[in-house]
Amino acid sequence: MASLRKSLFPDALSLRVEQILERRLFSMSPPDKPILCVGLSGGLDSVVLLHLLAGLCQQRFVLRAIHVHHGLSANADAWAQFAQALCNRLDVECAVERVSLLPYAGMGVEGAARAARYGAFERQACDVLLLAQHKNDQAETVLLNLLRGSGLRGLAAMPEWRMQNTQMGILRPLLDFTRQDLADYAKQYGLEWIEDESNQDSRYDRNFLRNQIIPQLETVWPSASATLARVAQHAAEADDLLQELAAGDLEHAVQGDAFDLRVALSPLRLRHVLRYWLTRHGLQLDTRAFEELLRVAFTAGEDAQPALHWRDRAIRRYQYRLFITPSQIPIGQALALPWVMQSKVDAWHGVLSWQASEQGIAAKRLSQAVLELRPRLGGESLRLVKNGPSRALKQLYQEAKIPPWQRQSNPLIYLDGVLAAVPGVGVASVFRAEGEAGFMPLWRLL
Repeated sequence: MASLRKSLFPDALSLRVEQILERRLFSMSPPDKPILCVGLSGGLDSVVLLHLLAGLCQQRFVLRAIHVHHGLSANADAWAQFAQALCNRLDVECAVERVSLLPYAGMGVEGAARAARYGAFERQACDVLLLAQHKNDQAETVLLNLLRGSGLRGLAAMPEWRMQNTQMGILRPLLDFTRQDLADYAKQYGLEWIEDESNQDSRYDRNFLRNQIIPQLETVWPSASATLARVAQHAAEADDLLQELAAGDLEHAVQGDAFDLRVALSPLRLRHVLRYWLTRHGLQLDTRAFEELLRVAFTAGEDAQPALHWRDRAIRRYQYRLFITPSQIPIGQALALPWVMQSKVDAWHGVLSWQASEQGIAAKRLSQAVLELRPRLGGESLRLVKNGPSRALKQLYQEAKIPPWQRQSNPLIYLDGVLAAVPGVGVASVFRAEGEAGFMPLWRLL
């Protein structure tokens, strides 16, 4: 394996970063020459990280830096100039991104700045974003999350590696080192950095812990920061095990797109796998909302259809199954469209696809007829069995256990003005394929 090293004077920090890059990136079949982007604030930590990476052989990766200009300090322009000058000396491309906190109003200054910063990071053309958080930052994060009442995931604090989105991963290669380790490195190489005056403002939660609480702890427990960082490692391992357990339980708890509340699991495992399922769908409920979901899901009457609304989504119960839907269920209008294997139908806020099936509509009929989506008006009927009775759609929906909101939001499929199929129910016998290719309509609400 080709070495990343260029420096003739190896040190512990450089060796550790080199090992992490080999393990996390170059052993996992990344792009031929991945783009590594350093989040460069200009402070001690990010200056050291950039210098470390610039000192490694860059034949196997492209190195860039991004400086986020929040505009919160009178010195912000000077910091951006410092970052650009540093990158010029190290022969590293630097992007300066100016951001506004207005879109994140209500999150507090710290939260808004973080959200704006990560938004800027995600706009960069890079495969891996490298951040310079270290062991002391990890300890502060553990304490913050503990005081916020976080569970294991919060106590695990910042992972060394995670995917930010489908295109970009985030790597923190300095978590095993202390702030003093970085200061020693900077002194060894004569590095300069900027000091953000806001770091001394203890009105911010993290600064309060950093400037007042942790120093007091270390007067009694000198290794407090290292111990808290070790707590994060233990919590991360425990959380990983719980995620493996939840992944296995999910196979029993989820049927199609619904979560079965009557799955044979202990109460604790049921709670855990339910949270896991919600998280996989992008729903991070706080404790109060999660407890309310459990209350309405288990105590509402059998015939009730309770729902918990969370931002723009809703978790709805029907016959002891939970479904995730938009908060407001859209009802579309009559719409003609061409027959293709999959169509995103914006007017109906969903996707219509077709699955090959002998019980489906004959392909010849689909290709020749005018295809329409129509809303349910009431009184519709469908003859599913040849020479059988035509049955009310209301009764067919009940027998198929279609949730009530889907009965209103799912489109009915018409061919040449005649009801031909109902997603989730079936196809009218007169349109069904007989010894030829057929396709069954499937509908998914976005």
